[in-house]
Amino acid sequence: MKRTVIPFLLLSLLMSVMIGCGGNKNAVDEVVVRYQDPGESVFPSSDYFQLENKLDISDQGDYFLSDVSGVFLTDDYAFLLDSRQAISKVDLKTGEIVKQLYQVGNGPQDYLRAVNITGDKEHLYLLDHMTKRVHVYDFDLKHQDRFDVEYIPSPSSFVKLKDGFMFLNSAEDTKLGAFVVTDNRGVKKASFLELKEEPVYNDDEMAFRVVYTDNCFFTNADGNMLCYYPNANEIYLYDGKTLSKQFSIKPDDNLVGTRGVNIRKVFYMNGKTLVGYMCDYKPSFGWFDKDGNLLAKGHGQYITQRFQIYQSGDKVVLVLMAQDLLETEAAGKSVQAQISFYRPK
Repeated sequence: MKRTVIPFLLLSLLMSVMIGCGGNKNAVDEVVVRYQDPGESVFPSSDYFQLENKLDISDQGDYFLSDVSGVFLTDDYAFLLDSRQAISKVDLKTGEIVKQLYQVGNGPQDYLRAVNITGDKEHLYLLDHMTKRVHVYDFDLKHQDRFDVEYIPSPSSFVKLKDGFMFLNSAEDTKLGAFVVTDNRGVKKASFLELKEEPVYNDDEMAFRVVYTDNCFFTNADGNMLCYYPNANEIYLYDGKTLSKQFSIKPDDNLVGTRGVNIRKVFYMNGKTLVGYMCDYKPSFGWFDKDGNLLAKGHGQYITQRFQIYQSGDKVVLVLMAQDLLETEAAGKSVQAQISFYRPK
């Protein structure tokens, strides 16, 4: 079996290596991971990404925006889920919040713990982790429908497929796997990665497995879904029928003492991979080509640990709140937040 030595920050890289290169899609590779500090250099984002648009969200309007935790884009609007569990509809031309939905409660159209939003060409979908329910809205944020996924122990993230949904179940067991495919009403069609047995880990392996990301689903150039399984540091390919492992990552002895380093975000665009990770309490980035070569690395240019960075298609969406803008060229502006849209060069 092929073994490749790569930096620690390449935790989810082979998504692009094994798929972007057009190799055997059913191959399984193991990677020996080594920690690599980015040093004091700043990630040269302008060398690899071009700014497409930047919007200032004014604080003079009727709506308040908190820390953003989810983003879905249409051609004309950005829908932002924030830590207050409000959904804001932002005009992409003016930056104005034109409407906001906040409906936490126990009523028929209410939600208790909104954790994720996704959408398609006609609807916006909100996942309520607490009630295990999906709410359906039109793009004017009018409630259209809801359905339950009560059989999923812990629905943590989801994505809209052509004829249904795929959910990340973060409490997989011997009966229901980590990824659950449903129809458009949440009825289970298939599940994958059922837990075979309770694994035993030593302290270093457990530290390696503590990985956070809210970017769990990507679409590759063939239109197939790539699924990142954060509990085991694995990438799977879903072709509409089956789920096949693309690669797994196993730690080596060099990971001792690197408990403070973990992956926070993984982005896959045009065959390249951007990995966001924490190093010495600083947000850091690595940018890799389709062959797995490291093109650039370094600390982020913004002093924030929130990692409010998202992917929509082949765009990277960076959301900076007012307290973060104090560290940037936008200081002094009367804004709640700033949204920037980047494309890989």
